[in-house]
Amino acid sequence: MRSLATRSDELERMDDPDVDLGLLTRTYEQFETVNALVSRWRALYVRRIRPALPTDRTATVLDVGSGGGDVARSLAGWMRRDGIDAEITGVDPDPRAHDFATAHPADGVRFERATSTDLVAQGRRFDVVLSNHLLHHLDDAALASVVADSDALASRLALHADLARARVPLVAFGLATRALRRSSLLHDDGTASIRRSHRVDELQELVPAPWRVERLFPYRLLLVLDRERRA
Repeated sequence: MRSLATRSDELERMDDPDVDLGLLTRTYEQFETVNALVSRWRALYVRRIRPALPTDRTATVLDVGSGGGDVARSLAGWMRRDGIDAEITGVDPDPRAHDFATAHPADGVRFERATSTDLVAQGRRFDVVLSNHLLHHLDDAALASVVADSDALASRLALHADLARARVPLVAFGLATRALRRSSLLHDDGTASIRRSHRVDELQELVPAPWRVERLFPYRLLLVLDRERRA
């Protein structure tokens, strides 16, 4: 079995522009279930995002690298049920992700084919900036760019949730998704994602203060910039 002492530099199949579109589409469809079980955005919404949202105007949330859009759609639904007036923007430069996301619309959500750097250039600002499973896709320079963009874009809170590199989730996820190897990218890319992910100390060394890295259960990391806490 491969060592997890250092981050893998293998590419995920979904990042290949020539990957089979049917496999990619089925993977986007499966992300909603996987993210509900693994990413636990409901808990992050209740504990971190909802308290940071303004109550006297329309709240604005940005999902960077939004992929198929399931996290943005889930957040919009929770905010709507809580009576929160919010506009959620999901951005992703990949045309395949953008096409899938726009084909699955939701009230209060809009998707743009763009990068966070594009939005900084446009002078955009959001109350909350977040991403899900984005950081492990990035090399150090690209991660630094996303962090700097998030600092410029977020007026209240930035949350970047990702996986933590460890043996237990690698083995468990590999076994749980092995039957899907031929029908989607979930198994191959999921295990590659864990091998590409950071550990707490590695990620903390890559970001400037006052960004901080927190551990989340199970085997997850949260990169946080909380302006309310700084104040």
